[in-house]
Amino acid sequence: MPAQNDVNLKLMASIEKMPSLPTTVTKVIELANDINSSPRDLLKVIQLDPVLTAKVLKLINSAFFGMPNKVSLKQAVVMLGINTIKNLALSTAIIGQMGQSKIKVKNFDQHLFWQHSLCAAIAAKKICRKIEPDPRLADEYFVAGLVHDIGKIVMALALPQWFAATIDHARANELSSVRAETDKMGIDHAEVGSLLAQKWSLSENLVDATHYHHVPEENHHRLVWVVHLANCWVEKLGYISSKDFVESWLDEKAYEILKITEEEINAALKNLPEEIEKATIFLSS
Repeated sequence: MPAQNDVNLKLMASIEKMPSLPTTVTKVIELANDINSSPRDLLKVIQLDPVLTAKVLKLINSAFFGMPNKVSLKQAVVMLGINTIKNLALSTAIIGQMGQSKIKVKNFDQHLFWQHSLCAAIAAKKICRKIEPDPRLADEYFVAGLVHDIGKIVMALALPQWFAATIDHARANELSSVRAETDKMGIDHAEVGSLLAQKWSLSENLVDATHYHHVPEENHHRLVWVVHLANCWVEKLGYISSKDFVESWLDEKAYEILKITEEEINAALKNLPEEIEKATIFLSS
């Protein structure tokens, strides 16, 4: 196994080489966070990028959103709001950057990885709707669920042989991915993912949700706790990420902190298979 310093250097070099989010998406995020911006401002920026425009329209007019009629970009911005459009743009950009990565790790299944990530995104959004009075925030929870395991992709790209060894170690000893990674590489995917999230200038809450989704702390934002629950629950329902051979540890304090019950989460996720089928549009947008 490599020396810890070698691991850190290779991971940091890999993250540095990874492309930043597209300029258009960065501008969309800035506008969405500016209380003085208007839907018209957002529309102008998106329309400057034909590829992003096409992807956002494809998503909006898919079964995932269930619009009764086909809508234009202008109508979508008005109907869905700036925050939803921002997070749609962000989701498509992240999948566009990382979804087609050429990973040379035979024992890592990218299909299972993205299926799990998408399930966690949907679950986080559904749990959010149970606890959050402002429905406009639900799409940020979706993004948080989508990126929570992104560090695995970074590790697989930067250190394919060593990453493959962590998978074998986890399988042979029935360990969690976090434990196996820490044993063999001295760092886990959650910390690595948070470094990439910082490079992309994602919000502090999204960085924290990526970093602490396995071990949230009481003072963390509820988004971190929701992603923790979402990750555990989709594993419990059978949507395991590639290379995970045991279910993640669930901190029971999550129910108290979020003021939600197991029964409520179970009800919220009862149509998860149908929602996943609709949401696969994200992986092909």
